[in-house]
Amino acid sequence: MTRRHYPPGVVFHAPNCGEAGDGNAAAMKVLDAVVAYPSHRYCLCTGGGPDDAPYVVVEQIDYGPHLYEPKPGEPPRDAVQPLCKTCRGTHGPSASAKGTTSGLVVPGG
Repeated sequence: MTRRHYPPGVVFHAPNCGEAGDGNAAAMKVLDAVVAYPSHRYCLCTGGGPDDAPYVVVEQIDYGPHLYEPKPGEPPRDAVQPLCKTCRGTHGPSASAKGTTSGLVVPGG
């Protein structure tokens, strides 16, 4: 099994949810969204899963600058380290970070 970094968590909404943004976001199949955004959570509007909401709109969350603090419990088996308690990502190197591993997340950076 290949281990990977997890991006910060997102929220899945039903396409008609008022909290899903301005209504212009593209809907995607929920199973594709689960693969693309493994550290997701569902809005109550979805009914909690793919049977009730076969398509979802992905809401990106701005967690603001924060330090990595491991979330208690078992991490996903394919995660390179435990997920962050704040954003549910692994704070892995990004293209803009050029391999830095300080743990600090700076939005847009």
